[in-house]
Amino acid sequence: MRLLPILTFLLACSSSTTAADGPADAKAEAPQAQVVASWNGGEISSTDLDDTISTELTKLKAEYVTSSHEARQQGLDALIGERVLEAEAKKRGLDGVEALLKAEVNDKVKAPTDEEVQTFYKVMARRMGGRSLEEVRPAIVGEIQRRAFAERFEAFMGEMHLAYEVKLSLPKPDMPRIPISADDDPFIGPEDAPITIIQFAEFQCPYCGRAKEVMDQVMEKYEGKVRMVYRDFPLSFHDRAIPAAVAANCAGEQGQYWPMYDALMSNQRALAESDLTKHATTLGLDLDKWNTCREDPAQAAEVQKDFEDGTKAGVQGTPAFFINGIFLNGAVPLEQFTAIIDAELAG
Repeated sequence: MRLLPILTFLLACSSSTTAADGPADAKAEAPQAQVVASWNGGEISSTDLDDTISTELTKLKAEYVTSSHEARQQGLDALIGERVLEAEAKKRGLDGVEALLKAEVNDKVKAPTDEEVQTFYKVMARRMGGRSLEEVRPAIVGEIQRRAFAERFEAFMGEMHLAYEVKLSLPKPDMPRIPISADDDPFIGPEDAPITIIQFAEFQCPYCGRAKEVMDQVMEKYEGKVRMVYRDFPLSFHDRAIPAAVAANCAGEQGQYWPMYDALMSNQRALAESDLTKHATTLGLDLDKWNTCREDPAQAAEVQKDFEDGTKAGVQGTPAFFINGIFLNGAVPLEQFTAIIDAELAG
């Protein structure tokens, strides 16, 4: 098999690092306000326009800053790898990086055993389209080896980082922040925690259910340092989102918001009236008070207020998070939360 294509990627990334710094005038002073539209008796300035779409502009800036930083990180990783591998090849008296990778990666990865091939086939059988093991064996062998090469390459680079005492000091970017209120919505974690995560979500959204698992990890990892506020953002095409939100809020009136939250997020396909009543019964709620609360128009109005506040802040789908005002969209992995939180705690 040819040498790992990862090296080609590594070298290619390094050539794009300067582009990640952004336009040449990115640090230039902001232009003065100018008239962008006028009519008899009135005009609109660029400041008026920017104020109107300030939230969207902030989101765009955040996306640019994040993408630029990621590009610089990838470029830095690539450049470090290139320089360190060149130094190691020279140190060993080898004829270039290819020879080094052949010795440390290719030659150390063994061909998969028949047992490994069969296990892989069983795990991936549904994706094989009914093809027999022998028909897909070459593809399976190739995929197992590709993964093994990637794993060995990553391990070797880790060894090189330790051997050459690589230290990273790429500064974290100052992320644009969107002002968003926690309102009087339910939260977990210390009220004075240094990190406040405001989550906009709803109980019928499957991605919100996945995000809950990550948020549970965040709260455990940063115990005592994070306050998570939950605000409702019912999507129009989910007919049980609002009833579920009201059911949770009314459970909160009896001090059972988070147990109801857990029950609803864990049973997103069980949101019918009978299901909500079953959850309330299981939690030992006073059903008469709970039902009276659910009929109060103020409860639906509170859910609608959350939705409107989220919309003003630029939320378009669920889940959406604001980590000390830094926008994070979607059911993203734990690593994306930790990157922002660690930077906030360090700053």
